[in-house]
Amino acid sequence: MPVTKDNSSRELTADEVREQFIRAIWSRVDYWDTVELPTKNQRERLRGLAFEILVILDGATDLPVFIVAPSPHESDKAFHQEHGTNWYPENDDASVNCNIAVEALHEEFSAMGDPAARRA
Repeated sequence: MPVTKDNSSRELTADEVREQFIRAIWSRVDYWDTVELPTKNQRERLRGLAFEILVILDGATDLPVFIVAPSPHESDKAFHQEHGTNWYPENDDASVNCNIAVEALHEEFSAMGDPAARRA
């Protein structure tokens, strides 16, 4: 069957991608909070959650790979040079087409709220 181009298809916005990403994180929080794992202690569950977040970033889910790169403050390099310590490389934000971390992800995560709490 031939594939036809749907004129209503479009590129996702950064807000839409951010929402999908945060929903994926909440989904993993729900899983590790509710799954029956009687042999797993809290640290093992937290490790499982951390691992799953990295899996999301690696693109091994229904989401694509996410670019994770340092974006130090403009004064960071000079500060570290002055103190004889190493600094993080700078990256050009302009070359990233859909930076979902423009806003603070942790604030968006909190603002979305716990889906499990809304279901209760």
